[in-house]
Order: sequence, then C-alpha cells, then structure tokens
Amino acid sequence: MDQKEARERRRAYALDIFVLVIAALCITALIVRVALGSDGVLPEGAPEKAEYALTFEIASQKATAGSEITNGEVLYTEDGTVFGTISSQVSVTPAKIYPEDESGRLVLTYSGSEGADANLVDIKGTINSEGYMLDYGFLAGGKVFASPGYELTLHTERVTAKVRILGITRVSE
Repeated sequence: MDQKEARERRRAYALDIFVLVIAALCITALIVRVALGSDGVLPEGAPEKAEYALTFEIASQKATAGSEITNGEVLYTEDGTVFGTISSQVSVTPAKIYPEDESGRLVLTYSGSEGADANLVDIKGTINSEGYMLDYGFLAGGKVFASPGYELTLHTERVTAKVRILGITRVSE
C-alpha cells in the first residue's frame, strides 16, 4: 500500500503543479493583453503608434469661427474623444459658393461678392494627432477613423464643424 499511496501523492502533486502553471500562464497573458491592448482594438500586424499631420478644410463656416479656431486648439469627436490639436496657424478665406446662373449652371463666387452671403468663410489648417496609419486610412488614437476626403464632425470648446481631411503625413519616425 505504501507504493500505491506514494504514486497517488506524486500524481496529486503533479496535478497541483500543472494547475498552478496554467494559472500563471493565464495571469501572464492577461497582463500582456492589458499592457499591449490599451489603445483599442486594432487588426493583427497593425503598425506602431506615431504622430501624423492631417491637413483639413472647413467649408462655409460662420465668419466668427475663423477667429475661434486657433493654433493649439484641441479637437474632440462627438463622443468626447480627443482627435488632435491644431498645430499651425489656420488660413481663413471668403467661402467658395456655387450659385446657379440663369441657365442653371453652377458658377463659382466668393462670400461677400454680389448676391452671396457675406458671413461665410473657408478655414484650412493642420491637425496633429497620434494614431495608426493602416491600409484603409488613419485611426486617431486607435479609435477614430479618418482618410483624405473623409468628413467628420469635430468640436472645440467654442465651435462645432464638419471637417474634411485633405491629406495625412507622418510627423515622427
């Protein structure tokens, strides 16, 4: 009976060690997942996070917005996520307006010209944002999608506007 009891104790001991090793591996996997996956869900093989400059345009905004959107202004998405910071002086020009002429064709005019609303401006500038550049576009902070031609609603503390992304270039290496 002594040999049989000794074998059973060794099996129980081996089973205990096996369970402890599995538990340690699970805890290690959880720690690695939390440490590496804190920026959101990204596809496998996603590139490293880097800083990007996104050139933007805001078309036909009220003239007062031109003075309220300035260098250093933080831009937020509709759910309050930080999208980026305006990193250059913005250019404010009279808005391009396309009214129809007598024959129904669209004609380019500018805000303030005869027959056009004088209180509209177009705003252009650059937003610096950290994120990931993927094959299908840019993920600001790993969560908010943008690509050239894409339009999204962004907010500052004083202004809400539809922002069209014109281009994206990497700032940091």
